[in-house]
Amino acid sequence: MQRGSSGGRADTSRRLMENQNDAKAEALADQVARLKELSYDIEAEVGNQNRLLEQMNGEMGSASGMLSDTITKLNLMLQTGGSRHMVYLIVFVVFAFIIIYWIMRNKG
Repeated sequence: MQRGSSGGRADTSRRLMENQNDAKAEALADQVARLKELSYDIEAEVGNQNRLLEQMNGEMGSASGMLSDTITKLNLMLQTGGSRHMVYLIVFVVFAFIIIYWIMRNKG
């Protein structure tokens, strides 16, 4: 009679361990699913950040081009002379920088 109860205990113990393993495997599967979802969210965020950086790079390039054009015009005016043109150019440069500053501040 003891042998039968010993075998029954082992069987019950084995089932209990299998149930615990199943529960742990299910919890692990849930964690893996959450990590997978998190990795997809990170991928989407990285894509959005890359697009933003590319857009900012283009805007900085256009601002750099504008500044380069302004300096070229300033050098041309310095070579041709004329103080009135110089005043207009300086006013234009200051105004352009104010506009660029305002645009960059309001976009960010």
